[in-house]
Amino acid sequence: MLDIATTATGWAVAIKRALQEYGVDGDQILIASGIDPQQSLDPNGRLPVTISSNLTRLATDASGDPAFGLSIGKMMRPTSWHALGFSVWASSTLREAFERMVRYFKIFTTCGSLELIEDDQHLTLRAKVLPAYQPILHYEEYEAFAALVVLTARHLMPEQWNPVEVGLPRPAAEIDTTPFERLFRCPVRFGQQELYIVMDLQEIDAPLPTANPELARTNDQVCAEYIARFDRSDIVAQVYYRLMLELPQGEPPMEQIAESLHISLRTLQRKLSDQGTSYKRLLDELRHDLALQYIQQRHLNISEISYMLGFSQVSSFSRVFKRWTGLPPADYRDRGPNGEE
Repeated sequence: MLDIATTATGWAVAIKRALQEYGVDGDQILIASGIDPQQSLDPNGRLPVTISSNLTRLATDASGDPAFGLSIGKMMRPTSWHALGFSVWASSTLREAFERMVRYFKIFTTCGSLELIEDDQHLTLRAKVLPAYQPILHYEEYEAFAALVVLTARHLMPEQWNPVEVGLPRPAAEIDTTPFERLFRCPVRFGQQELYIVMDLQEIDAPLPTANPELARTNDQVCAEYIARFDRSDIVAQVYYRLMLELPQGEPPMEQIAESLHISLRTLQRKLSDQGTSYKRLLDELRHDLALQYIQQRHLNISEISYMLGFSQVSSFSRVFKRWTGLPPADYRDRGPNGEE
């Protein structure tokens, strides 16, 4: 059933705000789309993608602006993404921010996913829409998300930032490309099969002035809990969230996590295998991600970090951390995440 895929209600709020700039009554458009204006204000609410996409179409028509998607992107705020917005804004680097977008993209919508592709010079963020939803989505939705990503990166960077290239599905012949070139400030390739944003590798690892590892970690947990709550079918999100809760008390055995999810150990193993992962891999990935966040918080000593990650001995944590980064924890902290003394 197509209605299973959902989008955060922050999307509707951004559209309503954008319509105000055109002198259009946003509430009337929401109602015409089958959305109760009060429902759109629920920060935990979800809209079926069929309805959110219909809202985008009606709003674009009401605005009379073929580039209305860019206006939607401009009206998105950190709260539009639930806790993900705050995690992104508190990230230490753009790379970290984009990695969070990829991991928690389900908060934004469940009709697709994001992936990061890295080569010698560039990091590319690419959006992949599930085949069933490709005929449903409108060009404005891709364009709004691209604008949101680029504008967010500009807010985070201490100096003016531009992507290397942006790719959009809309054919160039359908629209005046000037507003797109003005917003993205880089070559824009129209008529692409997927949305993508190409970034310079030399820029994405620069430290951000808005970085707050503790705030990012706190909101990461809120993100994981939120996904686990609204998407019970996502076994990876369920296990990830349970591990975040249990690690400070020590490494939980897989049997404990299975019991907390009310399934058998064998069922948990099978479900994780179906998703191309395993309990050990998820545990290692979570520890790695949290370790890199904790190590930036200088009020936490190495012993505290070790126990917060569920290691019974500091030596065990130090050995694993060196495997991850090539450096012992203390040396990594002294050098900083970018290798600077």
